[in-house]
Amino acid sequence: MIYGSWALAFNLLNMAILAFIVANILVSVVFFLVKNKLQDYTVSSRKSLLWLFVLSPWLVALSVTFFFCMPFQSTSSFIWLTKLVHWHHQNSFDFLSWHSVSLITFIVFSCYIVLLKMIVLYKNHHQIRLLRALSTLDITNNKQVYVIESPIPTAFTAGLIKPSCYISTGLIEKLSVGDIEIIIQHELAHLHHRDPLKKWLFSFLAVYFFTYIKQLLISKMSLSMEHDADAFLVENQKKSRQHQLYKVAGTLVKFTKLAANYAMHPRCKNESHNNELFVHFCRQSLEQRVMHLLSDKQFKVFPKKIVLVTTFILTLVSITSVDSIHHTIEILFSH
Repeated sequence: MIYGSWALAFNLLNMAILAFIVANILVSVVFFLVKNKLQDYTVSSRKSLLWLFVLSPWLVALSVTFFFCMPFQSTSSFIWLTKLVHWHHQNSFDFLSWHSVSLITFIVFSCYIVLLKMIVLYKNHHQIRLLRALSTLDITNNKQVYVIESPIPTAFTAGLIKPSCYISTGLIEKLSVGDIEIIIQHELAHLHHRDPLKKWLFSFLAVYFFTYIKQLLISKMSLSMEHDADAFLVENQKKSRQHQLYKVAGTLVKFTKLAANYAMHPRCKNESHNNELFVHFCRQSLEQRVMHLLSDKQFKVFPKKIVLVTTFILTLVSITSVDSIHHTIEILFSH
């Protein structure tokens, strides 16, 4: 049994973990209910909402911890809430109890995830070194674009701190100069947005969700990044927007037909899942990208009021749920 400040710290961590689990479940339910409505929002709003989904459990856990470590009992504004939630033996912590099991389990799982992500970074570092050694810098276009000697048509952006764009000779030989320029500009947009790093960070946060929800979150973020790169390319061209939209859509269709011949090749079939620090221009989601480019739909902006209300309710429910769950487990283990 531990008493004093260390007991208080361990109990706060345990409260944070319970709040994180409750918030994770609630956020998963909300995301599952609204996942198909995300496409009604602008790309920037959609990306912000997806980041909010994966960050919400952590933010709620911090809010709940802050609530329990502050003297709200003396504040009349929160007196109604303190009647619903209260501390349980906050100044004592028993390592031979369920508290330590939940605490150790979460810490071990988090360490395991961090180790896996560090391994990904280590492998990526060596992959990038090998890629650059086997490729040629395309100085005619951009100092950040490398050409790979490969018959497989592919283009991607890779790298964590200093990302670079890569395009294969198989793609250059089979598409026109205009199409290749569109693809290169698309990859440079990924580089400008630092998408490989953001993709890695997003996948790290998404790991804490159930497998199905995690895959949906990552898939929708990957598609949103592609939409953003397509839009960036269109917005930064001097020609008319409509003309550029059709040119980009045409290039996507050509690439889809070309990549179809290599669909069974493992490098193309699974390239979007091989490395979290690679952002590929492969045939995955290209149909949705074409439809998005050519759509004349008016997309919604970020729903600030809805997000604020939902976040408040989520935090409030998490605070009350943590107390109820804690009390229920205490009763069960006391018998």
